[in-house]
Parts: sequence; C-alpha cells; structure tokens
Amino acid sequence: MNNSDQLHELLVDFFDLPADIPLEQITQEAIGSWDSLAMVQLIADLQGTFRVEFDLDEIERLRSYDEISHALSRKGVSLKGQ
Repeated sequence: MNNSDQLHELLVDFFDLPADIPLEQITQEAIGSWDSLAMVQLIADLQGTFRVEFDLDEIERLRSYDEISHALSRKGVSLKGQ
C-alpha cells in the first residue's frame, strides 16, 4: 500500500466514512465528527503512521484531505504512486 492509499484508509477508518468517498469531500466542514478532540487524535495517528511531527501552525491548517496531503508532502512523505 502506498502512502496515498494509507492516508485515504486512515481518514476513512478514523471518521467511519464510505471507502469510495471522493477525496475533496474529506473536510472538517463536511464531517460532523471532526471536532477538536477528533483533531488531536487524528494528528497523533498521522504523526505515528507517517513518522512526522506537525507544529501548531501546521496543525491549524489541517482541515481537509488536501491540506493534510500537502503538509505530509512538505515533510518529505511522498503521496504519489510508489
């Protein structure tokens, strides 16, 4: 499984989403259970899974699949086909 698939699976499992959800629909606004407590747990899962650390400024911007994938890419995590 590549990192892109792993990120998609992590978010789908974490928020109990349908597996075929379009990536652009994975946003904090669209997912009612994406509250502050879920955010703390999600950050811990992301950091553990991808072995990265996010600072507070980065965490404040992680509100969608796109923003998370860009942040991971900036940390050196390749989300392209492997």
